[in-house]
Parts: sequence; C-alpha cells; structure tokens
Amino acid sequence: MATLSSHIALVTGASRGIGRATARRLAAEGATVVVTATARSAEGLQQTCALIEQEGGRAAFVEADLADPAARADLVTRAAAAFGPIDILVNNAATITAYAPPSKIDLAARQAMFEVNLQAPIDLIQQALPAMRAQGWGRILNITSETANQPPIPYAGPAKFIHALTLYGASKAALDRFTTGLAAELHGTGIHANALAPYRIALSESAEAVARQMAKANPDWVESLEMMAEAAYVLIAGRYTGLVVKSREVLQMAQQPLHALDGKTVIGDALSLVKLEG
Repeated sequence: MATLSSHIALVTGASRGIGRATARRLAAEGATVVVTATARSAEGLQQTCALIEQEGGRAAFVEADLADPAARADLVTRAAAAFGPIDILVNNAATITAYAPPSKIDLAARQAMFEVNLQAPIDLIQQALPAMRAQGWGRILNITSETANQPPIPYAGPAKFIHALTLYGASKAALDRFTTGLAAELHGTGIHANALAPYRIALSESAEAVARQMAKANPDWVESLEMMAEAAYVLIAGRYTGLVVKSREVLQMAQQPLHALDGKTVIGDALSLVKLEG
C-alpha cells in the first residue's frame, strides 16, 4: 500500500480511544495529522499531538464542538490552516445523548444524537470535498458500529441495554447508508468513502468496563485499538470504496498483518485476540 507522506488527515474525536489510535497509525505511515475534539478535551488533544511528535510525526489540533453547527461550519478550513488542504477525513467522533428505549427517548436527545453522529460527518465531508476534487484524490472514513443492526435473539446482554442503543444504532445506520451512496456518487473521481466498525467492541478508555464484562463470556468480541487503527490505515491507503465493513474483515481481506501504532512492529493478524489483565 502507498505511503501517506504527501497527505494531510483530519481525525475527529481524537483526544483518546479509536480517534487517537487512528491518528497515530496514519502519522506512522507519513501522514500529517490534525486532530479535533471539544474544548473540554483539549488536554487529550495535546497528548495525542505530543505522542505523534515523539514518534517523529507532525500534528496539530483544533477545538470544535461538533454538536454545534456554527462551531463546525469552518472546521475543515481551520484544520487546513495548520498544514494545507485536508485530503483524508476520519469521522470518528460520536455521542450517546441518552440511554433510553425507542418508545421513550425524547426529541431533544434524538436530535442531539443525530447532530453529532450524522449531520456533523456530512458537513465535514462537504467541507473537505472541494479540495479533494481539486487534487483528484481523497479518502473519507466514517467510523460506525454494529449497533446499526438489530442483534439476533437471544441477546448477549440485558434486553434493556439493547433497546437503549436503538437510536444510537439508527444514527450509525443512517451514516452507513450515506457512506455507500457517497461512494457511488464519487465513483471515478479518485475519492473513496468507506465505513468501518469494530467486530463487536474496541478496548478504548470509555468502553473498558463494558469490554471487560463482555470478555468474560465472549473473549473474541473484544479487540484492540490497534486492530481498528490498522483497518483504518488499510482502507485509507488502499483502493477500496463503498464498504461498510468490520475491522477484522479488512485485515483478512487485505491479508494485512496487525501492527503496533508505530506501523513497524508486527503484533498479530486478523485473528489476534486481546489479552485482558487484572
């Protein structure tokens, strides 16, 4: 796969977790990276940039509240001011505004969830597309979730938990559909769009408690952040488009080794499981 040394990436929700891991993995392949999150996550953004710079990469951060249309209206322009036009966009940021079943979740929570999980990615894509079109190359990666699909019965956990994630899953399902439609529209332009999800759950800081609980009965459901970051790199560096796919499937499809976030150290493959300690 091609080096990313001539490309500039914007990664949202990159103060920790999947966003930070993806930013580091892209930087390890030569991409210059701009990371973003809300002002309350500024310290995390600074840490992400510091990690990238310590590893020999270039990084900057911009603050933006993706829940606010006005605050995100010029986000790609502000990100491009650091190093140049954005030609890799990773829409990772997402929110769950309320854990409530579909029969009870109120309008404010529904609107807030779709604002961050669907409308913000679409706005950023539309902001980034002119520069991508101008250079005839671009990569758009939307981070999605298996909750976009209703899980089979019997449920793996309490039914009330499954029901409470319905609206979050609906926002991700909408993002998936937008991604495939966008990829079809952009066919032949050199701009590719894909959606990527963990197989079940990625072991991030925010999901550690849930991941540990799942791993007791289903150790294969939990994957490392490196798995998601590696799959993100494969989709961005490769020639794939129009996919809504799981991380392990990407590595298997490409026969890609699983690397540490330094991009050099091989730590496994698509079959590798997380070893939880403690």
